[in-house]
Amino acid sequence: HPCMNIENLIVLSAAVLAAVVAIAVPWIAFRYALRQEHARWLREQRAVLYADMLVEALAEQEWCQYAMADEETRAAATFEDMRLPRLERARLGARGTSLGSRQINQLFNQVGATVGRIHMTHLLAQLDRDAAQMQLHMEGGRAFDRLEAEIRRELDTDRAPVRLNRRNPS
Repeated sequence: HPCMNIENLIVLSAAVLAAVVAIAVPWIAFRYALRQEHARWLREQRAVLYADMLVEALAEQEWCQYAMADEETRAAATFEDMRLPRLERARLGARGTSLGSRQINQLFNQVGATVGRIHMTHLLAQLDRDAAQMQLHMEGGRAFDRLEAEIRRELDTDRAPVRLNRRNPS
């Protein structure tokens, strides 16, 4: 009977379509959830990394300021060198390379290069102490501010938190 074949074909087609949907929809949902989880994980890793980078950049600036101070100021000051030891600093750089954005890594390296250049210029007596400290405050501060601003932009920390509209149950 030809009607029976068409009905069977329709039923079979519907069954195949249902099977495809039953397999495809959970697979697509799983892939989406996996991407979302990876994005959340990366954001958390970057937040910790970027905080460590900011602390190290600030420690480098403070050390440079102390190193360029005169003997009397250094003797009177209580200074604790907060810079990371060489191995830890290398690990921070490696974490930055593997997890951080190219822009953040460049800005972080610019802070270190700026501080190092100013300190070296002072050591080579091409810049007196006051001028070197002023340059450190200005150029080092600008480099740090650019790093901090880019981190805030990348992590989207300046955006107001999303609030759900909840009706008062009373």
